[in-house]
Amino acid sequence: MNKSANYIRKFLCLFFGIVFSSIIQAQTIDQLIKKFDKSIDSLHAINEFNGNILLAKNGVTLYEKSIGFTDSKTNHQLTLSSAFNLASISKTFTASLILMYDQEGRLKVDDNVNKYITTFPYKDITIRHLLNQTHGMIEYFDWIKDTLKINDTIDNQRLLRLIAQHKPALNSVPGEKFNYCNTGYAVLSVLLEKISGITYSELLNKRIVQPLGLKNTYVQTVQMPMSPKSRVYGMKYKDGYWNTFDLTSLDEVVGDGNIYSTVGDLLIWDQALRNGKILIPALLQEAYTPAIVQEKPKMVYGFGWIINEPGKKVSHSGSWNGFKNNIVRDLQNGYTLISLSNGTAGISSWKIHDEFEKAISNLNK
Repeated sequence: MNKSANYIRKFLCLFFGIVFSSIIQAQTIDQLIKKFDKSIDSLHAINEFNGNILLAKNGVTLYEKSIGFTDSKTNHQLTLSSAFNLASISKTFTASLILMYDQEGRLKVDDNVNKYITTFPYKDITIRHLLNQTHGMIEYFDWIKDTLKINDTIDNQRLLRLIAQHKPALNSVPGEKFNYCNTGYAVLSVLLEKISGITYSELLNKRIVQPLGLKNTYVQTVQMPMSPKSRVYGMKYKDGYWNTFDLTSLDEVVGDGNIYSTVGDLLIWDQALRNGKILIPALLQEAYTPAIVQEKPKMVYGFGWIINEPGKKVSHSGSWNGFKNNIVRDLQNGYTLISLSNGTAGISSWKIHDEFEKAISNLNK
């Protein structure tokens, strides 16, 4: 490490130590927001955050901020209508679409997957296993590129054909262990298309976007010829410049990612879940219930949600090329914190968001 990099590292450690302590010492929600807002400005100044943030309580916005630009090639400024690649936050939508069909009696979460997808080669894997990440399949990123030619793209149907053809060995017996893996949610997308008879994108629009009046929520994949004006592009800060770092040949796959949305639309989504517009309380409670596995996992997962505190708090992060996002939902006190970033920020911004959210929660204890 050169002297310049070492200096920057020491500066950041000192700076964020001061920021964390000042956030913790703040006594009111207004003081917390003021401290947090200053920290975000400071992060942006050193290229550690570029994005949009929203804090709400019971659906009422307490704080929102848009800082930075939409891509590395223009000076177009971000707005609160800018739509970011949610990456794995997309799983919250996929899981809810599955549960909506359970609610309507079109499927049961304990059904075997190959009841609906006859070519699916693992006869003991159920929909529940896919939802709560206990299916045992390996991450498709880890083996799929060996089967592709350079610059070859892959969608869900082709992924399923390759799974059926190669039948990669399972890492564990279905239901035995939790292992966060995108493969299960990619398969869930195919299952949804089988049952609905329409594409995942059309289903999302029909069952969630239109009924809730979401203005800038949509599927965007690498081969789509046109992008909505609201779309934000992924970036990476390197060698003193922001560079394009966006969709790849894997980004024709949906279900596990590639939904774009705004902080405002995600707040509507959050409130629709809280208010029973999407799922009945019993199914929503099941979505927030951790999977039961033989060994205690580091991450506790339900149906499309990370369970931070059972019955109290759920969240989901989303990290992909050029994007780092998070949504935290305090189920007891009504707070929702949403952060969407199209810059590959370091760990500093994550720590500040985490400290801010925890400080808010502590105000109610």
